[in-house]
Amino acid sequence: MIPYPVKLLGRLQGGLRHLREGTLPERLRSERQRRLQRRRSARWDALCGTRQYLDASIQPGIRMRLPLDSMLGRLIYCDDFEADERQFFNTFLRPGDVFVDAGANIGLFSLIAAHRVGPGGHVHAFEPCAQTFERLQANVALNGFANVSCHPLALSSENASLEMRVSEEGFDAWNSLAQPTAGSRVDTETVACVTWDDFAQKHDLVGRVTFMKIDVEGWETHLLSGARATLSREDAPTLQVEFTEEATRSAGSSCERLYQALEEMGYRMFVYDARSNRLVPDPLRESYPYLNLVAAKRPEMVAARLNGHKEQGAR
Repeated sequence: MIPYPVKLLGRLQGGLRHLREGTLPERLRSERQRRLQRRRSARWDALCGTRQYLDASIQPGIRMRLPLDSMLGRLIYCDDFEADERQFFNTFLRPGDVFVDAGANIGLFSLIAAHRVGPGGHVHAFEPCAQTFERLQANVALNGFANVSCHPLALSSENASLEMRVSEEGFDAWNSLAQPTAGSRVDTETVACVTWDDFAQKHDLVGRVTFMKIDVEGWETHLLSGARATLSREDAPTLQVEFTEEATRSAGSSCERLYQALEEMGYRMFVYDARSNRLVPDPLRESYPYLNLVAAKRPEMVAARLNGHKEQGAR
């Protein structure tokens, strides 16, 4: 065991080094975050088995009912799940925008979007799994959002009924129309699938959507096949697309094919740098263990929004 005075001296020396290098604020934020994660993890573990849900504030103006049997619920509450992506949503979206959440799960990004776009905007949240869809609806109701439409549908390459693989051990965020990449015990559930092209046409959304998140556990390329007419237009929305090699291969595709499909529709790919609050061009990589890319046709419009500017006619 290291004597306390030695540990204290080490901490003081480390603090002085960070002060000299200008990294002290970041170090203090990281330490506060770690302490918060430890406290929240301890609380989560203590509550598991004693109740079904934990209601928590995830940011000002938004609460979530997090299921204690869900790994995603734990990630949101304990680990600040996808913090950079959440920053992008909060910075990019504006009142009056229309947002589409393909793979909404229990609603994290749908709720953030609903809060940002306000009563004059609208959110369309797609979640095909029955239990997860009920939890999505409960979170929308918990926040009293009247600007969210929840659809018990999967977006795919055709209008059909398909078998969804559903986790039986808490890996609900990995439920997929392909073989899930997490968990070992799965059940199957028949879900209704529609193409985005047909849905957008039917609901008068062509050219009216500002931003679309596509996180469908490897099924992204299939979704794009059913959205080609709409997303090839110049007025197509900015996208956030999940790239995960293992999941896309499970669905019979690859991240390279997904990247190329987006390029064929006129998109350019970027990583969002949360520190500098800007988009950084991201050429095709050799592999994608797990990454969310921003696909944009008008990156200058995205940059203007991130910098707090309004662009005439921007979408």
